[in-house]
Amino acid sequence: MRDDTAILAETAEREGRAGAATSEGMRRRLERQLQVLGALAEIGLELAQAVEARGKAPDADPDAAALAFSRVARAVRQTVMLQARLIEAQEDRKTAQAGRKAAARASAARVLREVIEDEGGDQERAERLAAEAAERLEQEDFGDLQSRPFGETVAGICRDLGLSPDWLCLTEDLFDAEAALAAGGPAGAPAERPQGPQQVRWLDSDPPAPASDSS
Repeated sequence: MRDDTAILAETAEREGRAGAATSEGMRRRLERQLQVLGALAEIGLELAQAVEARGKAPDADPDAAALAFSRVARAVRQTVMLQARLIEAQEDRKTAQAGRKAAARASAARVLREVIEDEGGDQERAERLAAEAAERLEQEDFGDLQSRPFGETVAGICRDLGLSPDWLCLTEDLFDAEAALAAGGPAGAPAERPQGPQQVRWLDSDPPAPASDSS
């Protein structure tokens, strides 16, 4: 019988793959929409040119030609405007993703630097570990934190470098960093944790009765 850790790991992996597939599906759908709008704009331009050519014929009705041209031109303008909005949204998404990747890399560098400093030892070893950590960070994409969570990436680098941090403290630091990244805040901003004693009860237990007023 497998333990809960293995089951949770498989669940996280499946959810990560689902999130990555959703992002890829959205990207492909947006690209397809842009292709369709581009084709519609080209068709509308051809129609506008055909209407213009018919309007120049000797027996053409100027009013009818002007009306037809205005309708086609309006449809083309709307198509181009929608295409421009989709392109702008796509660029904004890319800019936001680049910002998230840079913030995640900076946050990971901060956490790893603190772990290396806490390791102690001679300066030469610390410099070597810092250089290896920087190299690993450059190799990490940090593009989709759903497919590979931030904490998993940083913890993996610690293990690969042979570091032995206080894993409980590291987990808390990674929790704060992930929460800050999710909120779009500074990389080192601590997340708000519940304060004071926490009540734990079974889901099927009755809620606690309210305290009676003794006054």
